[in-house]
Amino acid sequence: MLTLDLPAEPYWLALPRGVRVEIRPVTTAVMAAAQAASARRLSALRAAEPDLDPDMARGLAFAFLVKALARHAILSWEGIGDTSGKPLPLSPDAVERLMDMDDIAAAFWDRATAPVAAVAAEGNA
Repeated sequence: MLTLDLPAEPYWLALPRGVRVEIRPVTTAVMAAAQAASARRLSALRAAEPDLDPDMARGLAFAFLVKALARHAILSWEGIGDTSGKPLPLSPDAVERLMDMDDIAAAFWDRATAPVAAVAAEGNA
């Protein structure tokens, strides 16, 4: 039996380095939007750089997907500041810069997609 116990309301994720992000649930629409944005970005890069190393292309595809998911899912954050320690307002550019940090991006991906992964692990997918 399929158990529909995925989050329906925004919730907070704790990330490394004292960062917390509030995200909307990663629904089909949110993931599809992230995948579409990532694919467009990678296509544009491949058109500009036809000799792009395949390993780099694969790495960039995942990085673009994590960044797009973060842009579409993050609603607010805590623990993010500028060089003077002043809280940094949430913006698409700032979210992308945050996701350039490998440990933050990996933790965000794992934790944001965990509810769907947990359902699949239970045999509900």
